[in-house]
Amino acid sequence: MQTKPRLASPVRNLSMHAALLPSMATALLALAVCAPSTALAQNAKQVSDIPLDFDPAKPERIDGWWSNGVELMRLDANGAYRVWVSQDRFKRPVEVGAWRRTNYVFFDLEPYRVKTGTRHRVTLQKDDGVTELHREGMTDFRWLAAAPHIPADDMLGAWVAATEELLVFENGRYEWRRTGPATGIIEHSGIWNSEGDVLTLAPDTPAVDTISARCVKGADGQFTLETAGGKMTHPPTEPQPSPTAAKPDQPKSGASPSAAPAAPGAPAAPSAPAATTPVR
Repeated sequence: MQTKPRLASPVRNLSMHAALLPSMATALLALAVCAPSTALAQNAKQVSDIPLDFDPAKPERIDGWWSNGVELMRLDANGAYRVWVSQDRFKRPVEVGAWRRTNYVFFDLEPYRVKTGTRHRVTLQKDDGVTELHREGMTDFRWLAAAPHIPADDMLGAWVAATEELLVFENGRYEWRRTGPATGIIEHSGIWNSEGDVLTLAPDTPAVDTISARCVKGADGQFTLETAGGKMTHPPTEPQPSPTAAKPDQPKSGASPSAAPAAPGAPAAPSAPAATTPVR
């Protein structure tokens, strides 16, 4: 007679093991919470010992000029900013807006010419101890003490010739006037532009054609503007007054101009008689 296998014992054992699972899980969880590994504790200590790149209590100054060699950025202290796609700050910027600092590491750029709500997040970071600005889609920027020098900088200021003078301003405007006898237009003004070493004057009045001049640096380091009518140069710098030379002590009234101080213990040298006022 064949007997059927007995299943009661395995089922009973499985039931006992299932009952023990919650207890075992609770014990393991308590062990993990109460006894952290030594490796985790060491890692936490190492992280806490790493110095921060920036001091949260002393945020670094970020306003000023920033350049990556291609683009140029200007952050004004009043919260405005501009971005150029070249190092020429006299060109029209491609982006104008407002910047706002969110903490000691991040600040936001909000352009004016796009829909409201568009912001660019900029991050401060260190590279070999040098502060950089990281903006997505652009090479990192570095701070400059002054705007990068470009050929247009050599065209600014006053220019003179025999019968005319020209003033080129940083705001993109210029003024020209005739200084000698002439007929016709004696002065005009407008906007200027530059491309390389060529200066272009666009008068506000249609009665005057556009004027082009080439800025040339001479062997002596001085610049001249070469126009169709001749050459213009910067006016000579007026010499600074030199300190007045110390005058020799004047002899006292009644003393001989050639008299020298007497040596100690020697009799005094005779002096010229003093002038007397006649008694009336």
